[in-house]
Amino acid sequence: MLLVVLFGLQVFTFVPAEPDVPQGQCLADGECTAITGGAKSVVVFNNGLHEGGVSVELQPTGDIQALADDLAEKINAEATLLPHQKDYGFGKPYSLYTGNGTNVTSWEQILDDSRLYVVPNGLLFMWPTIEIGHAVELHDIETPNGKPVIVRTLKHSPMVFELENLLTEEEAEAVRVAAMEVKHEGNKFQRSTTGHTGNVDPYRTSDNAFVHSESEVAMNLTKRAFHSLRMKYDMALGDGIQVLRYNASGGYRWHTDWFPEKLVYGRNHDVTRGGSNRFATVFFYLSDVEWGGQTGFPEAEGDTSELNASLAKAETMFRANSWEMQAVEKCFGKFSVKPKKARAILFYSLKPNGKGDPMSMHTGCPVLEGQKWAANLWIWNKDRESRPKEKKPISVTFTNRMKEKCLVSWVTNPRHVQGSLEPGQSMRMSTYDTDAFVFRDVNRVRVLARWTANIALGETQVVHITYGMDDLQEEDWGVGDPTDGELHLKIFNQRSYDVDVYWAGDLKTPVMELKPSHSGVIKTWDGHGFKVFKKGETKAMIKRYVATSKNGKKQKFFVD
Repeated sequence: MLLVVLFGLQVFTFVPAEPDVPQGQCLADGECTAITGGAKSVVVFNNGLHEGGVSVELQPTGDIQALADDLAEKINAEATLLPHQKDYGFGKPYSLYTGNGTNVTSWEQILDDSRLYVVPNGLLFMWPTIEIGHAVELHDIETPNGKPVIVRTLKHSPMVFELENLLTEEEAEAVRVAAMEVKHEGNKFQRSTTGHTGNVDPYRTSDNAFVHSESEVAMNLTKRAFHSLRMKYDMALGDGIQVLRYNASGGYRWHTDWFPEKLVYGRNHDVTRGGSNRFATVFFYLSDVEWGGQTGFPEAEGDTSELNASLAKAETMFRANSWEMQAVEKCFGKFSVKPKKARAILFYSLKPNGKGDPMSMHTGCPVLEGQKWAANLWIWNKDRESRPKEKKPISVTFTNRMKEKCLVSWVTNPRHVQGSLEPGQSMRMSTYDTDAFVFRDVNRVRVLARWTANIALGETQVVHITYGMDDLQEEDWGVGDPTDGELHLKIFNQRSYDVDVYWAGDLKTPVMELKPSHSGVIKTWDGHGFKVFKKGETKAMIKRYVATSKNGKKQKFFVD
């Protein structure tokens, strides 16, 4: 079936590319009519942009790939990428998308007087904002009431859209009920946590639960959200639907959903260097809220008509200069989206070239009256986890050398506690190379230690958990990258006492002194050896290490 839509001077079409991927739509207020012809005039844009288009007359062709690469050259698509991105496979081969988000695979999908978007290899199509209020109807997405999902532009920067008809009021209620019934220890309703470490955060005063395959409604909403972004549904790219409950005064301080663009807990979050990060957020409002509870974007200008009254109300609820007072000022003094039951919005966390977008910073505005129920779905640009079959197994024994009980969790699901360790107690676990762990206090307020598995240290390992232990879970060692022939060795002292590190051939003066749970970096070369002794002693060697280029330019050595 061919759908063709006229909207002003622009024409969009859809031909289903794959029977298992829902596609096709009409622009809002348009009529579907058939268009035929030979040469076609189009305006070509870079991915996600609504300005800087280039008018081109196309001649019929069956080589869509060559056409895409040619149009990319005409609009200088490579200039939208960072200089290093080409080294990571970004750029050619380019893809072409129509204004409805359809990946062009045939000449027939291109219509005269239409818009085309060039997407570099390694990146995802992003809806262009066009103009405030611009709307696109997605008739291919099944909804319970048969109404089309409508993508309507709310803001240019950050790129925010309303997804009308994405869910019904009945579905909103069903998701809320499903969240209350979750039994899984790590996913059930409890105080909200933040980030990789799963800590309770005083700046996030809500309760939440993660709803997955146990709820058919949640699964349907997840699939609809993916298709609204013109993506194939892939469970590996979603964090699951997180259901949130904010009581009066509850909120969440301003933050971004994308993670710092570096190596964190063994994960590369720099999309421009082949990593993975949160690409977009779909936010569902599951209830009305009497006052407050918006999703605020403090970097963007917006309506301020309710600012004074809201600040006066907030003064009766929060102390002066608190983060809640600041959040109220940001929410009612800048751009925000008000909650309404069964409303849904989409905002992109990344820029079209894959860089994190600072403008996407947002806040869960404090609830001034009533109660707020909502849910969010974080969608990633690519699978953030290596498959276990690609990792080598490691058997690890953790021993708690701290003076307090600690909780043991994988970073992949910090809310789910794998076990707890009293001081001096040990536990054995099976894990995989590069898996990261976090050790927290029993109240989940403090991160006590971190550890990342490394197969280079053996298939069976013993780890003594000490305060502040943090082994290479950050990419930046503070000494720059190794030069040609140079090796960087990071040494971690996991002993309970101070140690001295010497060159193997010179025991007169230590090259490094380390206190317990501390680390340091030495610049060295292939074949250089080191000996470690208890501080002030040079008779009984504790450990020895020989740097070798076979282990890479950046190596770690544990004194345990």
